[in-house]
Amino acid sequence: MRTRRARLCSTTCGWRLSALPTIAVVLIAGMVLPPAGPAAASPTQDRFERSNQPVPRLATDRNAKPNALADRKSDGKPCATGAARPYVLTTTPILAGRQSDPDTGQQSLTTWFYWWPLGDSRNEVDKVSQASGNPSTVSQAIPAGKLVDGGTYVWQARTHDGSGYGAWSEVCEFTVDVTPPPMPGNVTSTDYPDDGAHGAVGWPGVFEIAPPEVDPHEVEAYAWTFDSGTLPTTAATIPARSTDHGATLVVSPPRDGINMFRVWSKDRAGRFSTQARIYTFSVRAPWGPAGHWTFEETGGDAVDVSGHGNTAALDASATRVSGRSGVGTALALDGSAAGTVSGPVTLTRPGESAAVPVRTDADFTVAAWARITSPAGPAEQVVLAGNGTRTFAYSLGYAGSVERWRFSMTGADTDDPAVYSVTSDAVAVPGKWTHLAGVYEAATRTLTLYVDGVAQSRTAALAGGFGATTDTTIGKRRWNGGDQGLFTGAVDDVRVYDYPESPAKLAELAVPLQPAVTFPNGAVADAGGQLTVVFDARGDTNVTKFRYSVHNFGLDTVVAATEPGGTATVTFDVGSQIGDRSVYVVAVDDGNRVSASARGQFTVLGQPYLSGTVIDVRTFMPVAGATVRLEPGGLELTTGPDGAFSFTGIPAGTYTVSSSHDGQCASQTIDISPAGAFFDLYLFPCAEGGPR
Repeated sequence: MRTRRARLCSTTCGWRLSALPTIAVVLIAGMVLPPAGPAAASPTQDRFERSNQPVPRLATDRNAKPNALADRKSDGKPCATGAARPYVLTTTPILAGRQSDPDTGQQSLTTWFYWWPLGDSRNEVDKVSQASGNPSTVSQAIPAGKLVDGGTYVWQARTHDGSGYGAWSEVCEFTVDVTPPPMPGNVTSTDYPDDGAHGAVGWPGVFEIAPPEVDPHEVEAYAWTFDSGTLPTTAATIPARSTDHGATLVVSPPRDGINMFRVWSKDRAGRFSTQARIYTFSVRAPWGPAGHWTFEETGGDAVDVSGHGNTAALDASATRVSGRSGVGTALALDGSAAGTVSGPVTLTRPGESAAVPVRTDADFTVAAWARITSPAGPAEQVVLAGNGTRTFAYSLGYAGSVERWRFSMTGADTDDPAVYSVTSDAVAVPGKWTHLAGVYEAATRTLTLYVDGVAQSRTAALAGGFGATTDTTIGKRRWNGGDQGLFTGAVDDVRVYDYPESPAKLAELAVPLQPAVTFPNGAVADAGGQLTVVFDARGDTNVTKFRYSVHNFGLDTVVAATEPGGTATVTFDVGSQIGDRSVYVVAVDDGNRVSASARGQFTVLGQPYLSGTVIDVRTFMPVAGATVRLEPGGLELTTGPDGAFSFTGIPAGTYTVSSSHDGQCASQTIDISPAGAFFDLYLFPCAEGGPR
């Protein structure tokens, strides 16, 4: 029997009983065991001994190690290392993860979080722990006084199940940044120095941004704006140079007069300096119209919105109609009415006290939007003219004899003067809004006509010319002392400049208006779903297509309008990112001119859920067969063998989740976001944990 036992043990245990000494073994002071001797074998053991087979161990005799900590986060930010490591904005960040153990019967686990400075090694001093159920999310804040601002740290965790530790998790890193960056250094500009008025609206200038004197290497970018109401979080940004950490910005001032250029520093943690560096400079006038009429009044005369006081008196039969693309109002003329500014258009230049006229024997520009009703009728239909006593000095309008737009000037203020003209390359299209601009450059005596922002191929050279001082008229001109060329149609956005406006600016004036953006089926969709959007040119027959993009400003997708001035309907995937999102669109006309962008905002909802595990607080074991209720909604389910529950397809909101089982109860109020929630319910005796 002793031989068989030794053979059995050597087979099952890896050692021989015969190798043990036959002396007492001291276990506890004062207590010994007698020498080993024969023992009665169990029936099962005896059966296996007879068959010379090893005795099997029960599964419950083996303890599986806890899993490595999963879903690790550094103060709510995903675990990362190296250049991708996150910045935390506190010296007491919370380290978190999800602990678990393969042993479903394991009651409780404890996770230890270790941290150390980058370049050092893990130690047994800098650590914190949290105990919770299996599985569960655990988290613990690093105590105050352990981390320093600007320091980079590594952390790692492992979980203990009461018998042993699991594997170490992968390491995570983070950098502490609790101090906003200092504001930028000085801002300078040789194009727009701060010693008086320089440049012009629309003229780009170079602005040099110096880095902060302290810790310039921490600056990643600079936020800037000319608008006092703009916050750094919404302002435009320019990257800092990697060499000296400054930046060079080329930008056009948005207004004449005093401009205030505000700049903030932005560091790698995304913080902005608490103060902006402000650079104040002045932009020269008179760049901008000397006279400007938009006809947005509800009635009466047309106000000069340039602020120079050139009111246009309107005849009684002149009316207002819907403007281009249905935006605002335009001036409707029926072939018998016009508007008149007494005398020449005048302006007061900055730094001067006296008003001066826009001279028609010097540089000037005139511009307007026009929509002619019909090409039939008088030979001339005039949009805008500057007049002497007997004839016009200039005329911008439609030439019925050639069915083209025309810009003309005369050689003298006499009857039947010589007329010098330039016409459009293409015939005019009745019923279509067209932007017209006439530019006269006195140095070369050249007349140039722009149609929809494009200089026409023909030019003309003026011989003679004169300064018109009698009046400026909208919808007619003077010829041999009387009115001529009354316009039939609509005009809008009429402008007079005392200088040759730039081709770039004239092109800007000719772009379409922003399209309208609507969501016919609503502007809310679940993540992964689709939405339908409609882009509408609102009747502007210049517009033939749209360019759009979703979530970004790429505008890289083109869709044709159903007809000129019509709509386009697009169905697109909203993606998986939850929250308010945007679709951006521009209108594109038949000359490929592009409007300013319009934005339609929509909301992407997650598919909220509530999942968790019901756990008996007495044993920390998952509870199978527990009833779980969710209110409002009256939802109820029973936990499975692993104690888990999950409610899906529920709206985001505030709920009460409760559970009961075998005299144990739990009830908890929880906010469920569109992203869903995970929550464990711990059952207490009903007298403590909630109602039965």
